[in-house]
Amino acid sequence: MANIKYRHAFCPLIAMFLFGFDVLAQPLTIEESLVVDYRPVVARIEAGDTATARSRLQGVVTNLVVDEGDEVEGGAVVAVVIDNTLNPQLESLRSRADGLEAQIQQVEEDITRNEALYADGFFPKARLDAARTGLVVLRQSLASAEAEQRTLIARQDEGRIRAPSDSRVTRVEVVNGSIVSPGEVIARFSTLDGIIRLSLPERHAAAITEGETVLLRLPSHDSGIRTATIIKIYPELRDGAVIADATVQGGLNALVGERIDVLASVGERRAIRVPAAYVSTRYGVDFVRVKVGARFVDAPVALAGSVEDTQGRLEILSGLRVGDVITLPETGS
Repeated sequence: MANIKYRHAFCPLIAMFLFGFDVLAQPLTIEESLVVDYRPVVARIEAGDTATARSRLQGVVTNLVVDEGDEVEGGAVVAVVIDNTLNPQLESLRSRADGLEAQIQQVEEDITRNEALYADGFFPKARLDAARTGLVVLRQSLASAEAEQRTLIARQDEGRIRAPSDSRVTRVEVVNGSIVSPGEVIARFSTLDGIIRLSLPERHAAAITEGETVLLRLPSHDSGIRTATIIKIYPELRDGAVIADATVQGGLNALVGERIDVLASVGERRAIRVPAAYVSTRYGVDFVRVKVGARFVDAPVALAGSVEDTQGRLEILSGLRVGDVITLPETGS
């Protein structure tokens, strides 16, 4: 008995402390349950929505702060593009505006002085009107220069490339120091809205409907089953595949383009399933303690597999019948 290994030996011990030994010691009467068989349909995970960040200037990429796999918030700056021709233009406009402001100040002082002379009859009205008109022209010229200056500053701000929404960076197309043109892609993103997009073979289009709950399995991660709800089926096939959006309970951390199994129902049957804690393994043979007469004996059973269902049960192919009474395996040696 020293070599006995119990499957999930900790499960009954934990439950014993939580619920008491008497509860676990209660025999279990075997009953059949309805089992749904599934067939895996190979699908691919796609990004729910994709977006790109593009340059609006022609210039040099500086301060690239994202890399593939990074998660960014909407509006966050991911890179800066600098157009070296904008700064000289801004300096020229600032100098022009400063000169116009000095001219306006001088003309205003002249007009104030000439208005006093005109009131005393020592200054012609025509020259005073001309000075006032010149002041209006100077003020309009200053407003034009300031507007051009604001336009250039806005163009400079266009060099700050921002993430379109809360998303994950799937690809970065440039590096620091790259020269880009207007419209060139800086980075590509996939949204983080909790929705995954499934790409299923065309022949399975009739197997899914909107609002339906499906089971998913990621073979590359583990054999765990996840529940998802189909929220939208797109009416157009793409490359021979039907596209559907789904929400996964508890979220799904997977790669874009990763293979995923959609478990499609192929029928129902009746089967015997028992909690995994009632099954013990000895020398490669599985046993369940079955009541025979007034005592319990270890009866060999054949399992359908070692993977438990969502309720922690194992399917018994042979060795038990409906109505049999079983109990937990002995914990002693």
